[in-house]
Amino acid sequence: MNKKKEMNFNINNFLLATTNILDKRDIETNNVSEFHSLRVAYISLKIGEKLALEPKKMFDLCAYSLFHNYINKENAKLLGIDYMSDILSSVINFVHTLDEEFDFSSEKISNRKSIITYLNSSAKIEKYADLLLDISSTIDFWMDCQSSNMMQQYIYSSLYDFTEVLTFEEVLKRTKMFGSLYQPVDTFLERCLKMITFYNFDEKDRWTFLIAASMIDFGKLSIPKSILEKKSKLTSDEYEIVKSNVYFNKNALRSIYGFEDISKWATKHQEQLDGDGYPSRFNASDLSLKDRLMSILHKYNALLSKKEYRAAYSEKESVNILELMNKNYQLDKAIVDDLINVLV
Repeated sequence: MNKKKEMNFNINNFLLATTNILDKRDIETNNVSEFHSLRVAYISLKIGEKLALEPKKMFDLCAYSLFHNYINKENAKLLGIDYMSDILSSVINFVHTLDEEFDFSSEKISNRKSIITYLNSSAKIEKYADLLLDISSTIDFWMDCQSSNMMQQYIYSSLYDFTEVLTFEEVLKRTKMFGSLYQPVDTFLERCLKMITFYNFDEKDRWTFLIAASMIDFGKLSIPKSILEKKSKLTSDEYEIVKSNVYFNKNALRSIYGFEDISKWATKHQEQLDGDGYPSRFNASDLSLKDRLMSILHKYNALLSKKEYRAAYSEKESVNILELMNKNYQLDKAIVDDLINVLV
């Protein structure tokens, strides 16, 4: 592997790291219970074991399960998931429908009994009911379904490692798709590319900076739409909730193998030189050139973008706001001057 051009990438590691954020959006938009996708993956893999599926099919079954509320033919191909497999889709649809109706995470024994009664009554028509009856005969199964940690431990311990060596460009295609689940990222990446070309970043830093930029707002999927799409000014409590998106994003990205630098550059963009930013209140000595550049690019891009509560600012208005932040020692003046020279 050429470390200047390539990195190891494991789609299930990536999906498991990001599942908590996707889960929060699923709860709101698909009316599922907490950790639904993780539970679908756990139960589907248990069924896959009973079916003696080969290791690669088990790996694909996990990825398909974790992403099943978002998957389509195009992004499945991009992620290398066997989306067209009848057996994988039938297992996942069976488990997804059951968990939606009964919620396997419930601690109520009555709910457990209802599931078993249903499986017994439908064993002749539901293809995998008998297998799940066997699987659910242990206390361990039901307790695992109530614990995200135990389900993740099982998944990591039961899957073969199908890590791929991908070019940074191939990784970026995948992260762009996830970043765009919140909002399109192409325009932001174009602005980033112009600035890192101006600063003559080496090849590895160019790609990893762009990968970080593609995921910079991914954590906002964890914030309720009622807040993100509010047309009036946020309350102080609502603003605190919005600020937590960086925390969720940081925890997700730093759990991905090989994303050590990426996770830092994608999660310091709300910090300020004066130490009054968030989430960690870093000050100037804690922020590298790349951190400062990402922060300024993100703010400039946000100012030029239309929001629910305001129209997009003009270039002149955006520059004036950045220059005001310079005077207040919030941003790096030299980088702001360079951005104006290159992008305006």
